[in-house]
Amino acid sequence: MRPISLRLHERPITQVLFNREGDLLFVAAKDKLVSLWYTSTGERIGTYTCGGVVYAMDVSQNSQYLVTASADAKVKVWDVQTGICLHTVNFEVACRSIEFNQGDSQILVVTDQVMGCQALVHVLDFDQATGKLTTNYTFQSPNCKITHATWGPLNKYIFSSGEDGAIRIYDVEKRSLHHTFVENTKQVTRIEWTKHRIMFLTCSKDGTAKLYDTKTLKHLKTFDTGRPINTAGISPLKPHIILGGGQSAESVTTTKVDASQFKVRFYHIVYGDELGSLIGHIGPVHSICFTPDGKTFATGGEEGLVQINHLDESYFQFDEDLVYTPKHE
Repeated sequence: MRPISLRLHERPITQVLFNREGDLLFVAAKDKLVSLWYTSTGERIGTYTCGGVVYAMDVSQNSQYLVTASADAKVKVWDVQTGICLHTVNFEVACRSIEFNQGDSQILVVTDQVMGCQALVHVLDFDQATGKLTTNYTFQSPNCKITHATWGPLNKYIFSSGEDGAIRIYDVEKRSLHHTFVENTKQVTRIEWTKHRIMFLTCSKDGTAKLYDTKTLKHLKTFDTGRPINTAGISPLKPHIILGGGQSAESVTTTKVDASQFKVRFYHIVYGDELGSLIGHIGPVHSICFTPDGKTFATGGEEGLVQINHLDESYFQFDEDLVYTPKHE
């Protein structure tokens, strides 16, 4: 498996994201740029220039629109093909997270807790014909920084992760907080879904990733890496998860550090065993994303490097003896 290295961004990568077909890769970074690449070859198609650090982005199901959330307190809607900014929504403070709902009729935006403003989850209506956004409603603030928010199955709930280690679930219909649970000792950095959103995985600075049942919120498994976890990718094809992270840049200078702590690690989602690891980054890994067909994944790191890994045929065969297939008489 020979990775394709994409070197364009001069500052840390904040998110890597594939479109629904998996043929396009979007990369957001702290150098105020979002770049667009072909997945198969690593050829660059173009760049979208924002006015501040791009913290998050999402692309519509038909790959027509790209939305970006940036530190200049703006949410922008872009035409993917032409690179033209179609619409801009201004907020009071930096926008930390953004995501289309299933069906692309609404987006959620998370704004930061800074300068006397509370951290909030906003829901905006999205017009698919024109690409225009209109503010709909805002949920009550949890009184702590929100690190990430994502739509639940069928857009009934919004799941958010906080700096206090809590997962908060908001009821979209009632527009209120539905449930809160805390099982991490440090901040939860990200929530990642399995293919059909039956389960979700939380990544935390306490070095653990926890798997939960979406319906019952039952804690199913804990994956402990012993180092902060910033991101995870869940394979839509195999029962595998990839965890990425590492000590942040400011604490690396005061502790013993080696390249092995920035490996991305493969775990079996059922047995919890570490299957292997991959060296590729020389700094913390900030984002991991699988293509929808599960045959390729990309990683983005602190040093501004993105790697596209096309998985070999041997990867899809190596643990077939562990897969339960009922025998038909």
